[in-house]
Amino acid sequence: MAVSIHIPTDPGKSFAEPEEKTPELIERLIAKSDKVIVKKLANNDRNWAVWDEAKGRYKSNQAGVLLPAAAREVDFFPPLVPDPAKPHNSSSDIVVFWPATGKIYESRFIWYSEKGLAENHWTKSPRSEFSDLSPASFVLLFKSKESGGCYDALTVDSSDDLLCDYLDELFGASAPDFSFGIFKAAEVVLAPSRTKLQQLAADLISALLKGPAALDIFVESIQKRSTADIAAEAFEQWRVDSGNLTLNPYLLSAPGDTLQDLTREREFGIYKRDEAAHYGPRLVQAVYGSGRGRSTNEVVATLLENFDAIYRVFLSAGQTRKSRAGGSFEIHVGRMLKDGNVPHSSQPIFDRRRPDFVLPSKKIYRDVLRRSNSALVLTLKTTLRERWAQVVSESAGCPIYLGTLDERVPRSTLDKLGEAGITLVVPERFISSEFAEYQQHASVISFRRFFDDVRDTKGEDWHSLGIPCFH
Repeated sequence: MAVSIHIPTDPGKSFAEPEEKTPELIERLIAKSDKVIVKKLANNDRNWAVWDEAKGRYKSNQAGVLLPAAAREVDFFPPLVPDPAKPHNSSSDIVVFWPATGKIYESRFIWYSEKGLAENHWTKSPRSEFSDLSPASFVLLFKSKESGGCYDALTVDSSDDLLCDYLDELFGASAPDFSFGIFKAAEVVLAPSRTKLQQLAADLISALLKGPAALDIFVESIQKRSTADIAAEAFEQWRVDSGNLTLNPYLLSAPGDTLQDLTREREFGIYKRDEAAHYGPRLVQAVYGSGRGRSTNEVVATLLENFDAIYRVFLSAGQTRKSRAGGSFEIHVGRMLKDGNVPHSSQPIFDRRRPDFVLPSKKIYRDVLRRSNSALVLTLKTTLRERWAQVVSESAGCPIYLGTLDERVPRSTLDKLGEAGITLVVPERFISSEFAEYQQHASVISFRRFFDDVRDTKGEDWHSLGIPCFH
């Protein structure tokens, strides 16, 4: 029997060589634009491009990206023209260039007014740009400065940490409540200034002018703050802003959202300032530390000669940034357990296994007669990717919970977690989020439910064992 292969049609017209998606490309598109739309993609914003082989159709009938009323109410798209046959439908045609495909598409922005103010669809885009995206990815649409000029567009996969960090720098796209924004290109700060670093810059210049020895002493005097110190500053910011004195999860309506706010928002901002203060002077040292002259020719020669040293600075910065979030996530969850009087042991080692937390204690966890009914494992990963598989060995016959701040876990991974007996614990806002795939999945619960379930199902047992717990 012949096998049917679905080959989606592509109405795009080749225009240029495809370009790699980079911060430089985004900057170039912003520079030639008047306004920029940034949207976090809901599931249907992606599924219209995903072919369901079993059903023989695309997973969504949406036919493109759904935009809020704000996209229609500002001067972003050309004036809408009513359809003579269906006057409640108004649309405008636009020409859109997708640099990553090198193709131009004749797209349409259409408002189905009888369905409500929010039924605004941007259609006729390349399915290839959406079909393989991870949950909570982004699409950017750039309006040209030139009247009647071609629009530009690209998608950014949420698994691309570099570009997502860059979108956060420019548009605040990683904020927990961000879903859509229209930005004036002229107001987008491509090189964010950090006023807290101005004094450091002045001191660095002063040391540089004094010569290589003074520069070396100054650079070595700048110590990178510990993860614990940065986490403590983030907590203090949150405490002042929220009015809460502790991280007791039983006094917070959404403890998971609080963890995300602390780790992803407050702490990352603090970290980036500290990162610039620590690594910036080391770059200066790599370029100017030899004491050679500072003409353009000599700077270029030094950059090439000292490439290995410069590369090591960037490599160290990149590796530290990746590992930072995991340590701070553990710190804040540990504080939450402590403030809620949830008995636990932190990072115990059992037969080469090292879960982040075992509840209520490592003594109960080691007791093979009590482990299955009285103990549980809580391990943490800020992002999952494929690294969750190593968690399976940590359960040793008791329930295992995997806490994460990752909004981008696909349903296929959720199914595998469920098959492995692992319950994923996520911030409360993710449970009902249209951007994530967590809704109504049996193996996913919120941090709110996790803490409530631990108290309700384990409290009496732990009290009977003489373990004080909960307030």
